Amino acid sequence: MYSDNYGTWGKRGRRPGQPIGQTVANITAHADGDDTWLAAAYHGDRLIGYCIALRFQSDAGKVAWISQLVVDEAYRLSRVATTLLYSIWQFSDCYAWGLVTPNPFAVRALETATRRRCVRRLVIERGPRLMGEIAKRVSYIPAQLADYGAEPRPVVDTRFFISHDGLQDMIKAASQAGKRWTLGEIDEGEEWVACTFSDQKPDELEAERLTELMAGADRIWIQAYEGMTLDARHAWHQHTTSEVDWLVEHCHLKPGARVLDVGGGDGRHSIELARRGFSVTLTDISVRLLALAASEIESTGLQGVSLVEGDAREWLPEGPFDLVICLYDVLGSSANREDDARILQNVRAVVTPGGFFVASVMNTDCVLRRITPDHQPTNTAAFVGALEALAPSRTMEQTGSVFDPRLLLYFEGVFYRKEQFESATWRLPVELVVRDTRYTTQELTDVLAATGFAVRLINPVQSGRWDRDPALDPTDQRAKELLVLATRPEDN
Repeated sequence: MYSDNYGTWGKRGRRPGQPIGQTVANITAHADGDDTWLAAAYHGDRLIGYCIALRFQSDAGKVAWISQLVVDEAYRLSRVATTLLYSIWQFSDCYAWGLVTPNPFAVRALETATRRRCVRRLVIERGPRLMGEIAKRVSYIPAQLADYGAEPRPVVDTRFFISHDGLQDMIKAASQAGKRWTLGEIDEGEEWVACTFSDQKPDELEAERLTELMAGADRIWIQAYEGMTLDARHAWHQHTTSEVDWLVEHCHLKPGARVLDVGGGDGRHSIELARRGFSVTLTDISVRLLALAASEIESTGLQGVSLVEGDAREWLPEGPFDLVICLYDVLGSSANREDDARILQNVRAVVTPGGFFVASVMNTDCVLRRITPDHQPTNTAAFVGALEALAPSRTMEQTGSVFDPRLLLYFEGVFYRKEQFESATWRLPVELVVRDTRYTTQELTDVLAATGFAVRLINPVQSGRWDRDPALDPTDQRAKELLVLATRPEDN
């Protein structure tokens, strides 16, 4: 990939006119380190681009930096570089984002991904401090900016003599569409230092980009749940036993009863139910979460759990089931109430007449009145500005309690938040804009009735305290969830 696509040696290079190559050892060395990740892009099975990235905490704040970026020549007009860079630079609480490059299109990709311009003055003012930090982590990058006498430039001398044939044409092309090139010229052996900073005013989010962001939201909520480090220490796992106790008692489960766990993720409820002798089918849209469930089942030698990949909005495993559970925000996760209605219709089709349905959804009333007016924008422009300013958190990864009003936006009936995931070793750190729909008691009652269920109870609850008597008031800050117990009537 590198040798075929990076470029050729210039007149002062090792082999003028020949492709620049990299050994596996060199690439491995660049990618080695606790602060370092490698992001790769594929088209089918074909590797079409990769970048090596650093993310570290400097004295000034968090820094996201690219130390190597290569894209297959055939894909250079396909936004591969921008997508790769965005996967590294999307952390909204960074102090600076940047890279060292001899390619003006990489500079433009940085600007597109961070929605900020590379400003010569800022690079020269802040570059020395930043480059000192980078040089500690990337061996070939000098700690000082180059200069002509007393005039510093946004350039470093890396002694990397890539050919500059065609460079002027690239600068000209990169300067189109009203984007003036401000970083100046470079000589062979030099590279531009391109940086953007969080205190710069971001470019306005274009309608097309906002639409793209929202269109990707369906995949984003799946990524968000996959990104959670759901081991036994996670808060969501602490109440599994008491919650299954409640299910067994209130749904009158008899030995051998058939249970369907919709959106059951890593299988914590399914596994506990199977341990108690029930026949359980676990279905989820996430292959990764099902793999976690399979690993746990295999490690314990447990029998009685079947795993099925599937989207509950489209179909569910064939019943009938004596009990269907849909716990912890499967309903509402896609931020589309029509999706929730389809899930409920599919549940009704597979639960036996007289059988039970138990679900928990996020409670609107416990948080909405605590969200300040500036976090409830009334038009798209205000929403974009509020989203830009919204502080990110690691709530899903650490506690799962996504109800802090300071971390939420409410716009057109949907809740938005920024979630960061850094603990998983199987993927790059990522920040996602996650959105969801939450319900009032009346809204939940209405959608259940419309899909053919008879509601036995809807209680505002907190995790692990489903049996609280009296039940919490819906506006109580502890009442994060609405717990519903419903049945499919015998005659429908």
